[in-house]
Amino acid sequence: MKQHRLLALALACSILAPIALCQDDSTKAAPEPISRVGGGVKAPSVTYSPDPEFPEKERKAGHQGTVLLGLVVHSDGLPGDIKVLRTLSPQLDKAAIDAVKKWRFSHATRDDKPVAVLINVEVNFHLY
Repeated sequence: MKQHRLLALALACSILAPIALCQDDSTKAAPEPISRVGGGVKAPSVTYSPDPEFPEKERKAGHQGTVLLGLVVHSDGLPGDIKVLRTLSPQLDKAAIDAVKKWRFSHATRDDKPVAVLINVEVNFHLY
């Protein structure tokens, strides 16, 4: 029985793989160019920024500080390609990323046209 499943899987792969290679990529959008703020590129501004969830385990342990994230604000004002540039802990880093994924921005502009830009943001975790 297992041999029949493996044979069927191998047969399916040998038929489908060449088809996938022949797919037309013309429907895929080209990645938008990413600019840096300055030199005629105006920075985006945050329009919605919910606070991150402070993991209870981290709070109880007294961990606090700032996570620095690098990200792209796309021309539609949505964040993407988020990376941790300065870490606190895996749990706080994840909480920071999860929060920033929900953030919204006014788009950056060049010559009054929306452009994607690379920016850094700080996400703070402090005990009050």
